Amino acid sequence: MKNARRITDNPYLVNEILEGIFLRLPVKTLLRLKCLCKRYCDLISSPWFITLHRKIFNSEPYNHCILVQNGEINRLIRIRNPGCLIKLNEPCTSNYTVVGSINGLVCLVTTTGSRKLIFLWNPSINQFKMFPPKYNMNRQMTRYMDVSMGFGYEKDSDDYKVMRVLSYKTGWPSTTLLEVYSTKLESWTVWNFDVHLKMSTCRCDVIVEGFTYWVAKDLDGSTVLVSCDLSSDDLILIPVWESLITESQSFEATNYLGSLALLVYSSPSEFKACLEVWMFEDVSAEAFRWQKKFTFRMDFEFSRHWGLTGGDIVVKNAPNMPFLFNLTTKQMRVIGINPILSLFNYTEPCIN
Repeated sequence: MKNARRITDNPYLVNEILEGIFLRLPVKTLLRLKCLCKRYCDLISSPWFITLHRKIFNSEPYNHCILVQNGEINRLIRIRNPGCLIKLNEPCTSNYTVVGSINGLVCLVTTTGSRKLIFLWNPSINQFKMFPPKYNMNRQMTRYMDVSMGFGYEKDSDDYKVMRVLSYKTGWPSTTLLEVYSTKLESWTVWNFDVHLKMSTCRCDVIVEGFTYWVAKDLDGSTVLVSCDLSSDDLILIPVWESLITESQSFEATNYLGSLALLVYSSPSEFKACLEVWMFEDVSAEAFRWQKKFTFRMDFEFSRHWGLTGGDIVVKNAPNMPFLFNLTTKQMRVIGINPILSLFNYTEPCIN
């Protein structure tokens, strides 16, 4: 009979060597090491280690994935190998919406009977935390109010926050409610703003470096990007130039290489498609501008596109299979799932 192999702490390994090794290990291995001895636990749990481990894992292209929903099966896809589908074990099996993903955590919203529940889920270790929204809206209320969810991260306080934006469909009263749940304080706060906003979808459009953005229209019908200052729970409105809307077939807010941007699509001829990347730039504390950074011309048209953090886009060109397209190299790689209803950037988690 073979003896079980026992792993013990090696006191001769100096901390600098351990740090270099541990910083490159996946989260599952680190969780096991935390249980091995107090020395390892203290090192892995230290704030500076968590921050540096997150930075290393977020910068590693192999850890960049896409979380894809198609209504029947939901899968993780590695951008380096889009033909390989990774099975998920969701905490809720049906009737749920993915709000967004930050640092390997996924925010889900599901309806059970008349109750809406919110989950924060770590797919890598298959653990989740569940909490109810501040108010459970009944069907009567949903007839009169638009509701959109958001997920954000406040870096300074290391606090993940879930947001719910509510506004009256008729535009009166011309107010918008913002509910913010702090996972660190485990409490809700509610703010009332004297502005009417109609969000374009039931969830945020993009998350950039922990900041949440929605595409919305104000009471005058102008298109704006709406964000939330998570340190003060204040709303920020960023106008979208009218010319970008009228001169394009479609546009979407996206995270382009870690910065807020607009992907603007137009088709000047029957066989040529053009995709422009407009970056958001702060000119001063009171002013900003949209700056066109790149123009990509393609020899195909597409019915839908999604921008990804690493500079790739996912192209839906019905009835063909969706594919991953690199704007710089023009490389095309087929994705092994069809149809795609929605997708999200996902980076495999670090220690949280």
